[in-house]
Amino acid sequence: MKATIPATRLEKIEQLEALRNKMIQAANALGLQHPMVLNYSRKIDETHNKIMEMQQKDN
Repeated sequence: MKATIPATRLEKIEQLEALRNKMIQAANALGLQHPMVLNYSRKIDETHNKIMEMQQKDN
């Protein structure tokens, strides 16, 4: 039996993907070390950590 992903975690996953796409676009335009790219990377890490916390609580 396959578990479904709760809506809040799904929203975070979608947010993660949107941030990832923005980071890639910024990196292509501005370079990998640009502060905006690094900020997106930090936000991605924070969002990923929240997703992992949600997953642990669901298990």
